[in-house]
Amino acid sequence: MNHREFYRRLRDAYLDGTASQADVDELRQYLKSSDELLDDYIEHANQDAALLWDGLPEYEPPLPQPSSASNRMDVFWRYAPLVAATLLFAVSVGWEWIRSTPKPVATILSSTNCHWGTGTLPTSVGQELQSGRLRLISGIAELQFPKVTVSMEGPVDIELISAERCRLHSGSIVGSVSEGGEGFVVETPRAEIVDGGTKFGVFVDNLGDARLDVLEGKVDVRHFGSGRQLTVNRSNQAFASEETIETFDPKLKARLQKQQEARNSIDNVIHVSSASGNGEEGDVTSGDREEGDEFPRPDHALLVKHSSDSDEWNRKAFVRFDLTGVDASELSRVDLRLEGIPTGMGYTSLVPDSTFHVFGVKPEFDIDWNSRTLDQTNFPGRLGDTFELDPAKVQLLGEFVVPQSQPVGQFVVTDPRLQQFIEDELGSSPTLVVTRVTSAAASQSYVHGFASRTHPTATPPTLRLQIKQQSAE
Repeated sequence: MNHREFYRRLRDAYLDGTASQADVDELRQYLKSSDELLDDYIEHANQDAALLWDGLPEYEPPLPQPSSASNRMDVFWRYAPLVAATLLFAVSVGWEWIRSTPKPVATILSSTNCHWGTGTLPTSVGQELQSGRLRLISGIAELQFPKVTVSMEGPVDIELISAERCRLHSGSIVGSVSEGGEGFVVETPRAEIVDGGTKFGVFVDNLGDARLDVLEGKVDVRHFGSGRQLTVNRSNQAFASEETIETFDPKLKARLQKQQEARNSIDNVIHVSSASGNGEEGDVTSGDREEGDEFPRPDHALLVKHSSDSDEWNRKAFVRFDLTGVDASELSRVDLRLEGIPTGMGYTSLVPDSTFHVFGVKPEFDIDWNSRTLDQTNFPGRLGDTFELDPAKVQLLGEFVVPQSQPVGQFVVTDPRLQQFIEDELGSSPTLVVTRVTSAAASQSYVHGFASRTHPTATPPTLRLQIKQQSAE
């Protein structure tokens, strides 16, 4: 009989409870001298214990006779494998149960005017979220990962992967990373963004192209297609297309087109839009730089912004209405209607609820302008050589508020000053100016947009004139 066969005899005798004290001592020497034999012994002891566990209701072990310390030790050594294996079995079962229970990835901190789409996760505030998908149609919601806060700005489609990673399919988010959260990853269809402990914004359009805006610190970006890697520092931007990733500077490029729309008269209400007759529209930016072709401004939009930090990007919108054909003896009500549309320029969470003013240019100071000639040096109501409006050349007609969480939708201005101004200008083509009073210091704060007359679905700037019905004599 060789050593291995002798070891097996000692092992089986010990596990069967038939080993003598000399057998036990010799088995110990085998186990001390060989890790391979020790592994073999543990495996067979576990099998023995598992078989015993399965038959435990019918198993009645003999009561040990504590006649001496030696006997008690023998009992201990005999049942030690069973106890150890049983504990190991219980621990492994418990660990499998814990491991199979998904851990929370993030928590919904807040939601404002949120309209949720079809997703795989709950959407109530305070809810712990596991891995899954969230679709926010409109509004603003804030997610708290362990070391990162992410503001979602509807419409947005985001997938939570882990406590250190998410995937932005489309829309805008702003991420703020606290100490210890370095390395948080935002995947987009084109590139992977790895935060270095900073504040950043990401916008993904419907084609999957992405823009990264670094607000503080620096961010590393890796392009999936080319494998190119970039480090983007504060106040810089990067754009990821299907082919490549590049840093770029935004520029302004006018894309307004003319399109006529017949006036619509319903009963005693007349609608006059900027597309009617001699109507015109355009916006002006205070600086002389223009957005670049890499990530251009949106089509069919009139842009308005006020920033105390980047005043070269302040914008005003100008609208001219053709009232030459309107014959009304008296107006009972005048509304100005503007339809907000998403621009993808900046982040709404970086600007609060915003107040807008509507001015009328006094007729003696109005000029012959159009969308091609309108710029920062040539617009009606200008104060000297500045970008400001001259209080002597314009008059305030009303105001409206755009909520931070709802920049999209219809906004209506109804004010006696507006009505009086329009009544005085019937038969002419007055110019109205839309400005944002509320300022935002962040350089990537949101640029509000209103549908222009070329928009395929939204309503262009429109005056709704309600004419008083004449009483029958």
